[in-house]
Amino acid sequence: MMRILLLVFSSILLTGCLYPNNQLTENQATNDEQLNRVQEAVDEYRETTNGLLPIETKDQNTPIFIKYPIDFQVLREKGIMGEVPSNSFAGGGKYSYVLINPEEDPKVKVVDARITQQLRTVNYQINLYRNENDFAPFGERIGNGIFSIDREKLRLKDGYTVTSPYTGQELDIVIGKGGDAKVDFRPDVYQLMEEEGIEEYEGDLRYLLAEHYPIAPAYSPAMFMENGEIILKQSE
Repeated sequence: MMRILLLVFSSILLTGCLYPNNQLTENQATNDEQLNRVQEAVDEYRETTNGLLPIETKDQNTPIFIKYPIDFQVLREKGIMGEVPSNSFAGGGKYSYVLINPEEDPKVKVVDARITQQLRTVNYQINLYRNENDFAPFGERIGNGIFSIDREKLRLKDGYTVTSPYTGQELDIVIGKGGDAKVDFRPDVYQLMEEEGIEEYEGDLRYLLAEHYPIAPAYSPAMFMENGEIILKQSE
């Protein structure tokens, strides 16, 4: 009996060594098989509808990485998909399925719904403060149209950070000039660039994250390289 217990315990330890925390997060977040299945369904839908996409209609001002949510009902009605992915928000999971680059090369990604919910809570508090003071609780300017949160003004007990869906590290919540809460993904980008040996990148660095991960960096300011430094810029 003791021999069996030791073998089981050793197996658990080996599993922990083989799959670091960030890889476990990535695997749990997307489940590659489900992600591929949705991508195949989207591609099939496009082929049978002369290029149309199975997406829900959103307002033009919707942030780009949540602007094209996949409409699973349409895919089911067409007989292309049966059950929705179990890890999707529609299936009781924690992730919303979206498309990025819809016009050029539609790719299926997921958005961490837990971050969505956390930002909703912060935005609620920001709006309460703004209704009482006629302006948002802006702190220090940290980018083009991007500010830190003045914690003395907002007086949240906690909740000023979110857990990164990429690395597991804590990321700051910041405020855009319109008074909306956003996530500062710069630490994740710096880490990715160091790991991949990337020194230069043309364009919005949010797409670099999307290129390397199945998770879209939703609710984030645009990020650009300038003189070796990542600069935040108001996007949507």
